[in-house]
Amino acid sequence: MAFCTAALIVYAGAFHGDFHYDDSLTILENPHLSDWHTFIGHLDHMVRPVLYSTFMIDRLLYGPDPAGYHLLNLLLHLGAGMLIYGILIRAVADERSFVPFGTSLLFLIHPIATETVTYISGRASGLMAFFYLSSLFLYIKASEESGSGKLRPLLLSGAVTSFVLSIGSKEMAVTLPLILMLWDILIRRLNGHALRSAIVSCHSPFWLVLLLAMAWAWSHPRYAALAQFSFEMRPLWDQLLTQVHAVGYAILLLFTPWNQNFDHDLPLFHSLAQWPVPIDLLVIAGSVAAAIILARPLPLVSFGLAWFFIQMLPTGVIPRNDILSERNLYLPAIGLLLAMVALGSHLIQWLQTIIWRPAFVRIGTSVLATALIAVLCLFTYQRNLLYQDRLLLWSDAVRKSPHKARPHNNLGYAYALHDDWDHAIDEFRTAARLDPDFIVAQQNLRDAYLRQVGRQ
Repeated sequence: MAFCTAALIVYAGAFHGDFHYDDSLTILENPHLSDWHTFIGHLDHMVRPVLYSTFMIDRLLYGPDPAGYHLLNLLLHLGAGMLIYGILIRAVADERSFVPFGTSLLFLIHPIATETVTYISGRASGLMAFFYLSSLFLYIKASEESGSGKLRPLLLSGAVTSFVLSIGSKEMAVTLPLILMLWDILIRRLNGHALRSAIVSCHSPFWLVLLLAMAWAWSHPRYAALAQFSFEMRPLWDQLLTQVHAVGYAILLLFTPWNQNFDHDLPLFHSLAQWPVPIDLLVIAGSVAAAIILARPLPLVSFGLAWFFIQMLPTGVIPRNDILSERNLYLPAIGLLLAMVALGSHLIQWLQTIIWRPAFVRIGTSVLATALIAVLCLFTYQRNLLYQDRLLLWSDAVRKSPHKARPHNNLGYAYALHDDWDHAIDEFRTAARLDPDFIVAQQNLRDAYLRQVGRQ
């Protein structure tokens, strides 16, 4: 397909990307991924087992060569794009509509996906999204079958299995039962007895899987420790206000890809009066109101907006060290892209009815769409170039987050790998100054000084 070709072109440079940030620690140096016997023996203490099984296979196949790891990431991205297309063509009545193609294309080439696709550990989001979309696609296919059809149970079983694999890849997949409900209400237009019947006969297995997954996580020692750490990180009120701004910032980031950053520096918020929380709340309230108002006349726009906010729920409720990571926008971005394309399609159809020369609208639309695609491809291509060298990636992060300690520390490490100890010491010193409790930066600064004076 054309959109797959476009994605392959803009991500061609990703195969030259290196291991970054925690890739080495979690993949290459992870003792649990050395072989199948060791892997299985540590399953009772392992989170995201489906994800780590793919890392283990890559490690056995490719060793320290990052190209092979990038291959699977890109294939997952292409698969997700094709699944989006397969899902949306079942939601559009007009065969001439470009909504399925346009949404899939924008998703595949938009630079917001680069952290998921090009950063090897970003695979968690890509793998989760692939199984998530597979589950939704199979559920939709099952709903198209007659109740007595032999294929329907197989499709539903495949959908439930894909849901399990999605949760095993990344926990954000827990939103799927809500999305199934949203699909049946907005797209299939089920209500009353028909909706209740669908919930009982088709949705209940997904809710059962969700409950079992929550029970398993509750009894899992690693998840229990992570949950305790997360909920002690910051008060719930501060978390909600901070994530309100993060959601507003995420929406803006989709339209301003030049602000993308591997390590965003977003502030904590403690009051509704803190700027720009009021603006963020206004944007969110306006989007929610639009989703409600447009539910009947423009269901795809409403579905896309609701999709975005539902996918942002897990990171909004559960505190994390990183207030915003672009890889966590991979699945939510689908909703915003769908809403924009569906709204644009409706606007074009309306313009063709009021302008005396509809051909002008078609030509103008084609020119604008081509320009948008070219710009997004350029941004994605340039973003991928940064992943080819640690110095490039972390220099970009330091430029955009100059007051955050971690980018300076990681840039210092990149300089150290290039044997540039003067610049490494400067960056380690800056990191230690910005965060006096950053033990790693202090240790790196000490080691760099000792190296510089020849004692190490």
